Amino acid sequence: MESNRELGATIILIGMILFWVVSTIRKNRQAKQKQKILLEGIEANATVLNIEPTGEYLNNLPEYQMKVKVQDDKGADFVAEVREILSYSKYDAMKQGSQVLVKYDPEYYNRVIFLQTA
Repeated sequence: MESNRELGATIILIGMILFWVVSTIRKNRQAKQKQKILLEGIEANATVLNIEPTGEYLNNLPEYQMKVKVQDDKGADFVAEVREILSYSKYDAMKQGSQVLVKYDPEYYNRVIFLQTA
């Protein structure tokens, strides 16, 4: 009976460690992508098409999933999805049709970051 508890505790501990490792790798990858876009990305204007909360929070600030229509440097439009932590006041100011300043990765248009929100 005692060995079953130890085995169960070990499995839970290994699961927690794996979750932490995967989360850390994912966050580091996203931070590197964001840094690359800040350095090498192309600045453009975008229009907010949709904004919805994801249900996740960071430092008591909600994360939102947004669809934006970006006009690239050649005048063509494309739609990208962005996940961003926003304060409640920025969320209130950002509505469908709002204009925002973004940078996008010219190699992969779906990678977009906000420079300035509403």
